Amino acid sequence: MENGQGQDVEPKVTEGTWGMPLIVLIPVALMRIFTDLSTPWLVMAWMLWGLAALLTVVGWVQVVRYGPRQARGWSACVPLHCALAWLGAQLVLAE
Repeated sequence: MENGQGQDVEPKVTEGTWGMPLIVLIPVALMRIFTDLSTPWLVMAWMLWGLAALLTVVGWVQVVRYGPRQARGWSACVPLHCALAWLGAQLVLAE
């Protein structure tokens, strides 16, 4: 793979791959903790959770395409998947 200057670079899957879905999950966690999840809050929480899940799939596509490069990339992957599972269960039980 080449960058803009024509140099050959190796793509890497890093913590940043999993960072954006984790950031998207912050409002979902706050909604779950601070609201009673009435219908508008629940819809908004599901939309954000779905976006985080979609971004997680995009991250896994990068991992499959380029392979895991470093162990520290997994340091954000594990909390992301735990947060996705916990918040998904909380949203299901809130209905």
